[in-house]
Amino acid sequence: MASVLHFLELRSFFNTMEIGHPFSVTIDKLTGIWHCTPRYAKLIVRKLCEEGWIEWQAGRGRGNTSMLTFLIASTDVLLAEVKLRMEQGDVKEAMELMNRFGSPTSKDQFMDWLSEGMGFSTQDKASTVHDTLRFPVYRKIVTLDPALVYYHFDAHLAGQLFNTLVTYDHETKTIHPCIAHSWETSPDQCEWTFHLRKNVLFHHGRELTAQDVIFSLDRLRLYPERFEASWMVQDIAQLEAINPKTVRMRLKEPNHLFLRLLTTVPTSIVPEDIVRQGEPSFAQKPVGTGPFQLARFKEDLCVLEAFPAHFLGRPQLDRVEVLTFPELESGRIKEPDWTSVIVSHGVTARAEALREAVVNGSAEWCNLETFFSCCNILVFNQWKNGPHNHPKFRLALDHLIDREQMIADLGGDRIYPATGFRPFNPATEKSQRKTVRLQHAEIMALIADSGYRGEVLRLVATAYHEPDALWIKERCLRFGINLEVEVRDQAEFATREGLPEHDCQLFGNVFSNDEISELEMYIQKNYFLPAFDEPLAKEISKVTTSIFREPSEVARRSLLAHAETRILDHRAVLYLVQKKSQTSFHKSVRGVTINSSGWLDFHKIWFHPHTSDVTSP
Repeated sequence: MASVLHFLELRSFFNTMEIGHPFSVTIDKLTGIWHCTPRYAKLIVRKLCEEGWIEWQAGRGRGNTSMLTFLIASTDVLLAEVKLRMEQGDVKEAMELMNRFGSPTSKDQFMDWLSEGMGFSTQDKASTVHDTLRFPVYRKIVTLDPALVYYHFDAHLAGQLFNTLVTYDHETKTIHPCIAHSWETSPDQCEWTFHLRKNVLFHHGRELTAQDVIFSLDRLRLYPERFEASWMVQDIAQLEAINPKTVRMRLKEPNHLFLRLLTTVPTSIVPEDIVRQGEPSFAQKPVGTGPFQLARFKEDLCVLEAFPAHFLGRPQLDRVEVLTFPELESGRIKEPDWTSVIVSHGVTARAEALREAVVNGSAEWCNLETFFSCCNILVFNQWKNGPHNHPKFRLALDHLIDREQMIADLGGDRIYPATGFRPFNPATEKSQRKTVRLQHAEIMALIADSGYRGEVLRLVATAYHEPDALWIKERCLRFGINLEVEVRDQAEFATREGLPEHDCQLFGNVFSNDEISELEMYIQKNYFLPAFDEPLAKEISKVTTSIFREPSEVARRSLLAHAETRILDHRAVLYLVQKKSQTSFHKSVRGVTINSSGWLDFHKIWFHPHTSDVTSP
């Protein structure tokens, strides 16, 4: 590697010199290029000559010029090195090297090569077929500890590594056995008994016991200051092991969503012995019972391998490689049609086609089952004093942020103005909030009435949402509002304590049409909770408590709709634009199941060996 870097630095400095044409240079000049001693510069020259990349004719006497000849194009050396690094899993180093030394042509060549390596591949290893799925993502993985996951993709990966007591089928809305093969409850639904499967093994080989279940749930329940998802088990009053394979849970009150809560990733069962060795290391090297086990996890690469001893059967897919690229590379990696079994962000053509279908009220809208909704949201921080505390100021912001103009200016996968969690549905009038857009003078009057006097409003966002944040900043300036945008690392958003004091926050929420995901937004302090002033917080808390006690799903949906309406009326949060992504796959990919967050369930995939046609379905 050192020789490659030295050669590229040398070639970059003498970029006008032609290959095969000698030119004069001194050792002193080389020491300045490589920032080293004359002795070390001579060693580098010798090494580059041995590699066959340069030819060197030393001058006689100290200070005399020597003759240097380049024998190979830097592009050849660069491409060979970045390809080697990619194959070794050093994604970040490869990209940095390419961005530093690559020409536009070499970058295109590299991206073409990289694109060819994405998707499904199969190899014969020891007379067996080895299937691998490789794909890019453009945000880093923050944590794989299921109790700490905040981002949907982190939760998705954790869901491949861990199992819960029971699982939920989103299509049929039914609970199914998982680690627990059966369960029963008392007539008042305050006592639940779970019977665990035998021979459920953790990835390190130990069999799961009732004590692991108790430890996992108590870990959430007893430390709410550490785990934002602790509300999911807040109704548990007592946990006890009847025997190594039976767990009894007593609730404070009946909770009609209790079973459903036990299907969520944060309630995954973890091995007590491994977690007690250190939670920080566990988040980076998790051990679960899932169909896949972690083989490698670093900043730019996550590798999962099939767990042969999984209690529900070994996955047909042998290996999953997740490569993390900087956001600026999004769209440069060409994904073949059949590799898009993952969600493809920022595909303008697809977004425009969907937007046209929505605007024109196309009947096809209802059939777009492979699309999932992500809504960009501006969340105000009512726990801090500022102009945003005044309802007229928030109303003014709501009107001055022209969603249609934002979509026109920024494009990408932004497809429709958001009116709430749910995507706009032209077939349902109730989904539309009939709002008359205020004129400039009316907005200025609201700002004046709010008492705003030019204070700086601080908005935090991740790099992923920076374009939207900067657009809002520019828009606010037109109305005399000073907005300061601060881009923070995405890991800081997982807990509110990780962020500096701010007035508002911009993030995206994937809406999966699920009661639990909606409750999560209202209850957890790293979502909407800071946006509620005291009266609204009490009102929402009362509504969410009633939801847990309500046996009727229809009634629960009504309560959730009421909560969302109250939040919209208060402008506690501003829904900005709906973003859409599509999942498509080649016809050789079988068993493809897209979960509620828009991601592919790896353990259900298998590939038909006789399908070679790569035409899009």
